[in-house]
Amino acid sequence: MLFADKGFGATTVREIADTAGVTERTFFRYFPSKEALLVEDILSWLPTLGDTIRARPADETPLDAIENTVLALGDDVWHTIRQTLTWLFHDGPPAGRLTNTAPALLAQFENVIADALADRRRASGDPQSEDVLVDQVLARAGVSALRSAAIRHWQLRVAGFADKTTLTELVQRAFAILRLR
Repeated sequence: MLFADKGFGATTVREIADTAGVTERTFFRYFPSKEALLVEDILSWLPTLGDTIRARPADETPLDAIENTVLALGDDVWHTIRQTLTWLFHDGPPAGRLTNTAPALLAQFENVIADALADRRRASGDPQSEDVLVDQVLARAGVSALRSAAIRHWQLRVAGFADKTTLTELVQRAFAILRLR
């Protein structure tokens, strides 16, 4: 694949279209940008993320539910999107290259998690079940922990230490840090 060979940043839409046997115009009928091509892979598993958070045991804290969901889905979901994330992080953390897509992608992650946390609290009879801000803050904190773990994993890989610390270990550590504060 082009992203694996050249990196995300160095691959052009023209090269993607040529490889797919279509014109650039056809590419843009289906995707507004090359970022959107990768984002589709990531977005496809968001319903599973939300459903799995909703199904977590009622006695888990919201942060535990987020962390345990991500770890439980790890083998299935991460296998599916790991290559996409590898391409996005090939040239460094993707935020600078995904300027049009990153805010919307993060917002979708946060909204799915916040909605799932709200559903869990309503189902448990939590008296604060209508406190939307609680769900939004916890969702954003969880996404921040996941992003931080992914970025740190990339930094360690670049430095030649990725084999010493797994992404799972970094996710667990990031959530432990949230709980300390």
